[in-house]
Amino acid sequence: MTGAVRLNLPKGFRKLPIAERREALRAALKLSGEEINALRADRLELADVMIESAVGYLPVPFGIATGFLVDGESYDIPMAVEEPSVVAAATYAAGLISAAGGFSTWANDPVMTAQIFLEEVPDGREAEIFRRESELRAELETTLASMQARGGGYRDLSIQRLLESGIVRVHLHIDVRDVMGANILNTAAERARELLEEMSGGRALMCILSNDAGRRRAGASFRLPTARLARGSLTGEEAAGRIERASLLAQEDPSRAITHNKGVMNGISSLALATGNDTRGVEAAVHYWACRNGRYRGVTSFVSRNGFLEGSIEVPLALATVGGSVGLHPASALALRLLKNPDSPKLCRIAAALGLAQNFAALFALVTEGIQRGHMRHHSARLALAAGARDEEIRLLAERIAEGGIYNLESAANLLAKIREGRA
Repeated sequence: MTGAVRLNLPKGFRKLPIAERREALRAALKLSGEEINALRADRLELADVMIESAVGYLPVPFGIATGFLVDGESYDIPMAVEEPSVVAAATYAAGLISAAGGFSTWANDPVMTAQIFLEEVPDGREAEIFRRESELRAELETTLASMQARGGGYRDLSIQRLLESGIVRVHLHIDVRDVMGANILNTAAERARELLEEMSGGRALMCILSNDAGRRRAGASFRLPTARLARGSLTGEEAAGRIERASLLAQEDPSRAITHNKGVMNGISSLALATGNDTRGVEAAVHYWACRNGRYRGVTSFVSRNGFLEGSIEVPLALATVGGSVGLHPASALALRLLKNPDSPKLCRIAAALGLAQNFAALFALVTEGIQRGHMRHHSARLALAAGARDEEIRLLAERIAEGGIYNLESAANLLAKIREGRA
């Protein structure tokens, strides 16, 4: 991998006051006033278009994890998330990994699945569907024409008679290109319904997409010299070994794997939300993938060998760059612009790198100084606001709270009083 880290946003971006961070973003992307104001949550008419019975917004903070080097290209990654330490952890991991060469990534073609469930199918009639697949493909020609023109469209089908119910499940596998695919998959399933009933001699129970994105996977990896992991009394080799053992623990213990994978999704779901994607569908697919072999396991792997820590991830990711809510909300359009307007496979590759970085940061903290110290440091600003601090007082009080290490409202209020009296 070649290429130097070139940040789109200035170094020290996270330390700037929020007004200066917004100005840096505006300057970096050459945004108009209307575009930068897309990050405000006062578009009630848009809320009313996006969902039924809207009455307003519950805003989620929109931040930027800086300094990612992905396949030799630098990225600053938008994240929408309420948890205080997520963006900071991603940025920290990105700095370490990018300085060592960054992430290598890959992604499959964006093939998704439409499902038709058929009841009362006579034994052996599944073969008739396979025999007449060309008719089924022709039936879907009109529905998938625009998709096919963009290089996607029908790919193949699979059929299974479910053991417990006896229902025959037909899967239509369709390359959906840069969309998530829900609308086109549901339309295709319903279009195929009548012909499949005639072919099978059965009756359709329902037609719906599947959020199982097992054929639409993406992955990322990195290789980091263990010497860079030395912390306190731990050598880099020792820290790397502890990260590897923590990774193996998530393969062995499902109760640990749940939180391990939640750390991965801190990154992936935050990017999905920032770009207007379906976070629930993405999360469901990843967690199903985690138990695909009959046992819930971690979706990342870390191995310490020959002086390097090697990290990798492979997950199903149905992330769109057009269609649905993607681009409808101006903030999601801005997020994609920040990412240099990627196609779907590229967005999935960036998401895989982000998920791996997030997980690495969490494991590194857990096996060295512990995760709570850093987390509470970021929690200090919330406590400062609750104690009554405003404007520049918030940052100052947060620093004092973190220095003292006492995280309760009474202590924060006392510190605020001292600051205002000039005694702290």
